[in-house]
Amino acid sequence: MAGQQMESRPWQQTMVRKTNNQEEQFNPDKIRRSVQNAGANQQLADEITQQIQGSTHSGMTTTEIDNSVQDILKQKDMDAYNNWMRWKEQHQKMQ
Repeated sequence: MAGQQMESRPWQQTMVRKTNNQEEQFNPDKIRRSVQNAGANQQLADEITQQIQGSTHSGMTTTEIDNSVQDILKQKDMDAYNNWMRWKEQHQKMQ
């Protein structure tokens, strides 16, 4: 158990830059929730979250994270990918 805590510690200290240029602490739960909202099952959401979590670094942008999630969804679940892209398109229109 202690080993798992040590492995997860770096992402807990990772700051990501949002599109409005503000920084916030990386939160893997946001990825998991968004992927599930796009229609991916729990297993895929967990897999994507772990993959992104393992590749994050301080200064990474939320756009980079979003692009990584898109790439994985496109390979693994086209329905969830299409839902993700529709949501993204609608969200951009509202800004």
